[in-house]
Amino acid sequence: MSILKFKNNVIPYTVNKAMSGALCICVDGNEVIVNAPWYVSRRHIQEVIIEKRQWIISKIEEYNKNRNSFLDKGVIKLLGNDYHICILYKNHITPTINLINGKVEVILPAKYKKLEDSDILRILMEKLYFKVCCNELEKSMEKARLLLGIAPEDYCIEDLGNTIAKFSFDDRCISFSPCIARYRSEIIDYIVIHEFCHLKYKTHSKGYWNIIEKYCPNYKKYEHEHAGIKIYSVSSVKVSISNLSIAKISTIKRHLHPIYMV
Repeated sequence: MSILKFKNNVIPYTVNKAMSGALCICVDGNEVIVNAPWYVSRRHIQEVIIEKRQWIISKIEEYNKNRNSFLDKGVIKLLGNDYHICILYKNHITPTINLINGKVEVILPAKYKKLEDSDILRILMEKLYFKVCCNELEKSMEKARLLLGIAPEDYCIEDLGNTIAKFSFDDRCISFSPCIARYRSEIIDYIVIHEFCHLKYKTHSKGYWNIIEKYCPNYKKYEHEHAGIKIYSVSSVKVSISNLSIAKISTIKRHLHPIYMV
């Protein structure tokens, strides 16, 4: 790892060299990763980092600001509703998390009571997001399949940064962020239909929006509503989904985000 210092800022970064490809900067949480062809000099890489330093710093600051915000307030949003977090400490018990009576009840072993680090709590929250996301997507995708008469080859749930969903035309696979669990069911239904329609139209053409309007007359309202909900990055690599009853998850993987192509 290298460090670049200028004025009041310090940016640690890692360089990955390849035989070909474009030079790009990836910001993953607090990590800055530079992918560059083998012939690009260290000096040129540093010049690019300095040139893009405001963008890099803003992404790191945004990550750090959002990382703890849903826990600091003691409230998380699930399916359009706010749930207060209630933490209980008990002896000789494994960490668990459940939705009970309008609250998120977190039960932790007593030995964790003195820990200031919230990593255990965060992992449990992420697991809850995945569980709710899986359950809701199963229902929404089945409704979309019956409504449109089409379905993707596969779908996956992964960290998409500030993107809630995306469709890969080549793989005919839809990727969803686990943060989709923050939205109410009607918006999740719309997001799924939105991505399903890309099976027929690659771009947001007039024909594409005609189909959207046919099956979702209130799509503009849904677009406005889900644009107003802040998306928090959830690191999928820390979450075990072995206990989730879902058959169609193809991959759970981590993506670098966001990416600045040079």
